[in-house]
Amino acid sequence: MKKIYFAIAILPVAFFSYVFTRSTNIVSSPSASPIIETPAAVVSKIPTPEAAPLVVVPKVHYPNARFTFAILGDTQRFYPGRADGGLQQAVKSIQTKNVDLVMTVGDLLSSCGDGCDDKLRGWQDTLGPLATKTYAVMGNHDRTKKSKSDKAWQKVFDMPTNGPEGYSELVYSFDVQNTHFVVLNTEKSKTGTINQEQRDWLERDLAANTREQTFVFYHQPAYPVSSKIDESLDRYPDKRDTLWEMFIKYKVTAVFNGHEHIHSRQKVKGVYQFVFGNTDSFPHEMPKPEAADFSYDGNTYGLVEVAGDQVVVKLYTVDGKLVNTYKLDK
Repeated sequence: MKKIYFAIAILPVAFFSYVFTRSTNIVSSPSASPIIETPAAVVSKIPTPEAAPLVVVPKVHYPNARFTFAILGDTQRFYPGRADGGLQQAVKSIQTKNVDLVMTVGDLLSSCGDGCDDKLRGWQDTLGPLATKTYAVMGNHDRTKKSKSDKAWQKVFDMPTNGPEGYSELVYSFDVQNTHFVVLNTEKSKTGTINQEQRDWLERDLAANTREQTFVFYHQPAYPVSSKIDESLDRYPDKRDTLWEMFIKYKVTAVFNGHEHIHSRQKVKGVYQFVFGNTDSFPHEMPKPEAADFSYDGNTYGLVEVAGDQVVVKLYTVDGKLVNTYKLDK
């Protein structure tokens, strides 16, 4: 399969500011397996007397796009070698679904201090064949030793490195067929925020995105509904609102989080927020009925099916029982 690399230079009349590079693939068959690409996002920033406005590139339609991915919730009670553990059961069930990739939403571990390298490798080993197609998202329990935890994460995982400076493999994006995936970090540099460095990078990344739908992943939800109210991005409402307005501006399809050890779904100003917070963890309180459009308590994982511009999100118990099916209303 041939790859073509090209650069998009944004050149206002009197000056220029950002240079983007992005890779793209030519799909030889409508039934081809998903192609995962890592956009370089912004590879250089050239100083100018004034900032040039970002140019939003047009979207490309992929009528034959079809792929499936799983979502693992918080697994902080995971223990290696425990066959009946929530993670182990979820992995066994997911392996029967023929997924193309696996996403996480943070809190892979209960803590990441001394011996974190070994803990993360034990977590990877439990995934078996799924490990090579799993994308890791950092949670608060994964960063208990700050920069030391970052180094362990970067040593063990092999994630894309196209995020902002200082966030290599902690913040990144990539493309699968018609969908743009973005991973953010709610733990660095201040827990409970997507800071300015990430938001600046995110705006450039979303402006350069050519895919027709976008999924964003990070640990702490913007709009918690249960035990993590005032312990998530809602602690800093101004920053939270700035982030969400960006999602609205660039027509983000859905946001996926963990942190609250339940499953919940709600639509906030046209953008879906799904919480998958308990694959292998302890339960939190269920939300009040009016707080979420749907909620569920128990050890679960998610399955997202993409077919063209249609997206279906399914909720399964870790032992494979279907709990809920929801088709996104765009």
